Amino acid sequence: MARHDRVQGLIGQRLPQHLDLLRDYLAIPSTLGDAAGVRRAAGFLAAQYRELGCQVAEVVETPGLPAVWARYDAGAARTLAVYGYLDTNGLGSGWTVDPYQGVVAAHPAFLRVLYGRGAASKGGALAFLQALHAIRDAEGELPVNLLFLIEGEEFLGSPFMPDLIRRHEPQLERADAVIWPGPSQAANGDVALFLGNKGLLKLEITCSSASWGRGPIGAAAHSSTQGVLDSPTWRLIHALATLYDAKTGRILVDGFAEGLSPPTPEEDALLDQLAALYRGREASAVPGIGPRATAPHFLGDAEGREVFRRYCFEPTMNIDGLAAGMTGPGTPAWTLPEVARCTIDHRLPPDIDPDACLARIRGHLDCHGYPDIGLRVLGAVGSQKLPVEHDLVRAARAALARQGIAPTIWPCRGTSGPTGHFSAILGKGVLGATGLGYASGHSGPDEFLVIEGDGRVGG
Repeated sequence: MARHDRVQGLIGQRLPQHLDLLRDYLAIPSTLGDAAGVRRAAGFLAAQYRELGCQVAEVVETPGLPAVWARYDAGAARTLAVYGYLDTNGLGSGWTVDPYQGVVAAHPAFLRVLYGRGAASKGGALAFLQALHAIRDAEGELPVNLLFLIEGEEFLGSPFMPDLIRRHEPQLERADAVIWPGPSQAANGDVALFLGNKGLLKLEITCSSASWGRGPIGAAAHSSTQGVLDSPTWRLIHALATLYDAKTGRILVDGFAEGLSPPTPEEDALLDQLAALYRGREASAVPGIGPRATAPHFLGDAEGREVFRRYCFEPTMNIDGLAAGMTGPGTPAWTLPEVARCTIDHRLPPDIDPDACLARIRGHLDCHGYPDIGLRVLGAVGSQKLPVEHDLVRAARAALARQGIAPTIWPCRGTSGPTGHFSAILGKGVLGATGLGYASGHSGPDEFLVIEGDGRVGG
């Protein structure tokens, strides 16, 4: 524990400087697709890796937005690859503080938090980097070699992560495993350890008069013409209804779940543990529902263990958004749109291939009379999972045990992540959310990272 105390002491001494650095990083707007902001954030982060002592730290160009590659050679026997991302979600509405001012203030549940867009992801990654500084200075050297690959397009579906991994494959092959650092605690201090992620297939589905050959072509028509013109918007809605049964949650595409394997006995045991631990409070346990939303009922009125089984092991088909014609202030009213679009994502359990699912959706639409409806892939990545006895899981549990924490182990997280590419291309085990601390999430207003906790949540 003496080693831990030395490191913790340095972190405490340097907290004011660390906080200034966090605020500088959050002050760089790098919302999804913001090329200038992502480039500035990449330059900032590369400079921080050089400050750590990385022998290589550079901004890497892609056909899209830049990434950062860095290498720290400690002469150690083990090597960890570290994934992260520079971009953030859009701002949305409802902020009560400036999202780029790095406001530090008290919170009803915590002594101090840092508000800002990117506080969860950018803040967590930079806190991890400052912890590395403290370990190096307290011990004289880091205990592992590190390879950092930090992208700038996570919110755009990580289209160039496979290329980035292959570009650095000779070095990444040396890694024993991959981690994705970030705050892992819930607001009450509980720690969840997820042994994997689902895969992802994200699509844009488009119905246009030009492709269909019906409806207004070249521009929207007045809404009064709907009595004599066909509507691409209605056509898209009916096409979507053939894909999914909203009452049962069943995907109607033939063969969509082909290859799906049932949970292993080890995974079944973890589901039993989750059901027992969260009996009667499943909605508060399932990641992604809270903290602002509630769920008085689950799909199909599922209860108990079935909630966790579906979350971890059932494929999904979710409509993220629909757009056509009038969508709010500033868009024309009284229109019959010439094009309608839908963004839809599928979360795929292990053994379901995203490319095969895409082919089946295309075949389904063609067979149901919608060959003109276009499909564009926005993101595709396979699933990943670790056995509970994997070295990386053991190491994480041992580190948490030294803090007096016994994590709740989930067989799979319902979300997906570009770290699946590390598994698919390199065959590496991946573990995410490997640090303590709590953040409010990256999709809502007043996002924050805890700076000083409440005795249960780390800062």
